[in-house]
Amino acid sequence: MDNIWTFFAFPLNLLLAVLWMAGWRWLWRRCPSSAVMRFMLSPAATVLSIVLLTVSCLWLGFSGDRDFVRSVPFVAMLLFVQTVVYLVILRGWRRADGVIRWRFLLIHAGFLLAVGAGFWGSPDSEELRMVMKPGESSQVAFRPDGSRKALGYGLGLTDYDVEYSIEGKPSHYEAVVSINDGQGRSISVNHPYSVSPGEDIYLISVSSDSCVLQIVREPWRYFALAGILMLLAGAFMLFIGGPRR
Repeated sequence: MDNIWTFFAFPLNLLLAVLWMAGWRWLWRRCPSSAVMRFMLSPAATVLSIVLLTVSCLWLGFSGDRDFVRSVPFVAMLLFVQTVVYLVILRGWRRADGVIRWRFLLIHAGFLLAVGAGFWGSPDSEELRMVMKPGESSQVAFRPDGSRKALGYGLGLTDYDVEYSIEGKPSHYEAVVSINDGQGRSISVNHPYSVSPGEDIYLISVSSDSCVLQIVREPWRYFALAGILMLLAGAFMLFIGGPRR
């Protein structure tokens, strides 16, 4: 499944997203009375999308099944939810007199952008790991399945340090890493080094002579953040302005 998923990485995922939006917009404009459009814009479709999204989130939260997010049912559910929200935006983002409904647009477009960034950007997301000793450097990391992945730069481990509690257990540890033999950067647990927007290096653990580093690549995460900020802005405007008809 992972190989199939990575096949849709950039730029194919971006192309498919554009085609998906263009296709539904064309159908909405050309065939507004079709059975498909009547259902997708009906209250039943809205309720169904909310129920499916809620049930899926609850299942993920209670089961912890990470493989479910790349299963066919979950992908189909997210695509259905996005389609419903997108059509609702097309239908209601401005009033009949041409005035833009900013609160409506921010809330719905923000939700769509936040969910869409995670959905369409998922094939570009990666988690790589490498075990390094002080003084070592490498341009290759490993995927969860054990396959190798070129980083595109040289990552070196300069040194690391561990602080111990009174009980003799590690209480804090940090490491110094360098990119392409450049300036050393200190990293610790929950305090990564940002190689570029959307790519961070984390310190996972240390042993007596080595460190485990994790490279997390999420190039679409700032689009998701923008969507969340839009959603919050719309909700704030709704709270301040109150309901309007």
